[in-house]
This record gives sequence, C-alpha cells and structure tokens, in this order.
Amino acid sequence: MLFAMLFPGQGVQHINMLSSFLKKEKIFQNTFEEASEYIGCNLLKLTQEGPLKKINNSKYAQPIILSSSIAIYKFWKKYNGKNPSFMSGHSLGEYSALVCSNALKFSDALKIVTFRGQYMQQITFNRLCSVKAIIGLNKNIIQKICQKYLYKTVSIASINSNNQIIISGDQKDVHEASLDCKKNGAQYIFDINLNIPVHSNLMKPVAKKIEYILKNIKIKTPQIPVINNVNVKCEKNSKNIKKALIKQIYTTVRWKEIIDFIQSKKVFTMLEIGPNNTLTNLNKNNINLTSLHTSNQKFFLQALKIINKKQ
Repeated sequence: MLFAMLFPGQGVQHINMLSSFLKKEKIFQNTFEEASEYIGCNLLKLTQEGPLKKINNSKYAQPIILSSSIAIYKFWKKYNGKNPSFMSGHSLGEYSALVCSNALKFSDALKIVTFRGQYMQQITFNRLCSVKAIIGLNKNIIQKICQKYLYKTVSIASINSNNQIIISGDQKDVHEASLDCKKNGAQYIFDINLNIPVHSNLMKPVAKKIEYILKNIKIKTPQIPVINNVNVKCEKNSKNIKKALIKQIYTTVRWKEIIDFIQSKKVFTMLEIGPNNTLTNLNKNNINLTSLHTSNQKFFLQALKIINKKQ
C-alpha cells in the first residue's frame, strides 16, 4: 500500500502523552533519555506529570514532540512497518521528517529545535501573543484582514485545509482580526494551544538565529522524499533544505497544498506519526483519503495492520 507519513508540530503536547506505549516499550524510554540528557531535563517525567505550563513552553514542547515522533517511528520500524512514499511535517514536524528520512541526525535536530523553541518563546517576553483558527472563511478575505495591520502584526500562519486557516501575531491585533473575520462570515473561531506568534513576521529575528545554527549542521539527501512547508517541494540539496527550514519560521505553512501534492502522486493513505490526531482530523472531510494515526498503541497496531497488509 502506498502511503505518506505526516509529522505534527507544536500544540499536540499534553500530560500523560504516549502512556500506552511506555509500560513495555524501551524504545520510548531510550529515545526520551537521549533527549533529556541533551536538554538537561527529564522530558519523559515532564510529559507524564507536568506541570502543563512547562510542557507548553516552547523550549520543552518542541524537543518533546520531536522525541515523540522519532520514538513512534522507531517503534514502527521495529514492527517492520513499511516505508512511506513521502514524508512531510507540519512546521516543527519537518525536523521529525528529516530525521526519519535519514537526512538529519536526531542529536542535531534536538539542538536546533531546543534553540528554536527557546528563541520563539523569547519573542513573547515583552509581548502578549495569540494564535487562532478561523473556520469557514475564504483565504483571500482573511489575507485582506491581516493586511489592515500596517506593522504586519497579524499573519496567516498556516493554511491547514479548505476550511481551516490559522492566524497569529500580537494578542490584541489577532483578537481584532478574528472579530473582523467573524463579521465577514467565519463560521467558528477557536484558540490554538500556543502563546507564540508562529509563522508570522514577528518571527524574523528567530530565523536569523536559526540560520547561524544551521551553518554547522550537516543535512544529507533524504532517503525518503520530504515535502517542505515553504514551497511544497522535495528538496535534495542540503543548502535548499536549510533555506526552507529558515524561511518556514516566519512564513505560512502550506499544509493544504502538501496534502494536495501527495494526492496528485496517487497516494491516498496518510499516517500521522505523533502523540495526537490533529493532522488526521484535518483530513476527515476529504472522502478520497484514508487517514490513520499512532497516538496510542491501539491505533498504532490498527494502522500497522492496514498498511502492511498485502494488496
């Protein structure tokens, strides 16, 4: 069966995540031990006990989500799970995809995402920020609303599906923009579990710092094609992969286009490798797709059986 692997970004973290895997599986403990040693914090204990405020801090959330996806992928390979035709990660998830495609070492990815999370959190030290999902409003209308803010304090952070677009930026301006969206016909608006202005112009200083870190990181050609967030391409060249990772920090995640690209390659099964089913839920209205996830051991084994069965 042809399928694509999808890796989630920040916002899927929660207390007691991965608990169904942890009782018997050393792969998860070993992966988190490696990450914890690098971060200087017991990340596995943090995921199970909290506090939630610390889990939600980007400095910890980003390595936690990366480690979760890497551990699930290792578990997939342990059970002889098939290789996908494509990989793609939503924002932070792009690092998970690059590790699992053998383009980037896990230790290097940990280094990048820890600093990435730390620098992103620093943006909020003297600034209240907000991230909201706009449901049921045309992208062009939302774009015009964002353009009203002269200092570019509100941006389209992600186009997740035909029906869901994420905006982020200064808390006050995002609130005003969301009210404007409601007046213009948005069906529903809800808060995203983030307090940093992801994929907005406010993140440009972070991009500069990540560019500096990436200079000393080796990235190889992915063994499985990885579709990036910035231009919806499968880059093979280290320089181009790095450029995309830098640019994605302050530009829109083109998730809907990534899913469309995968479908254009006659791949209609999506497997989410992460501790939640956020990306799976985005596909639920697409009747052409079979969407599976690995958020606990039960769903993992179901997905393994479906994908590994002979056609």
